[in-house]
Amino acid sequence: MAEKKDEKVGKVIAMLKKEYPFEGLLLGLLGALVLILGVYIFEGELLQIRFTDWFIFATDLRINIFAFAIMAIGAIALVVALMPFFVPGFKELNRVTWPNKSVMQNHTARVFGFMIILAFMFVLYDLVFQPIFDYLYGLGA
Repeated sequence: MAEKKDEKVGKVIAMLKKEYPFEGLLLGLLGALVLILGVYIFEGELLQIRFTDWFIFATDLRINIFAFAIMAIGAIALVVALMPFFVPGFKELNRVTWPNKSVMQNHTARVFGFMIILAFMFVLYDLVFQPIFDYLYGLGA
């Protein structure tokens, strides 16, 4: 008899530990909705009429505390739902080799040099084509 009881508990624990494909998506969606609900409560869009007679919602301070608690729950749920997407990225960041100072200065100089050349090219295009466009606009008037 005792073995069957342990077996049932084991199955329940196994079922609770099993990962379902949409649980993270559902948790993220519900977390976002709860966070939005907390913002609406804090802004005064909700709880104006129905709950003001309750003791917990008797003052604006209590309503704001409740709203912050709701927003915290929503934010925590959203972070828990999004964390599995970022954990592999943190592991990869440990493998990245970062450039040293001289390489960084070299690449920065190249980028700024390219931006200056490109800006100079657009200024030249503007100087060359502006008289042509002014002439064409003058013909149309």
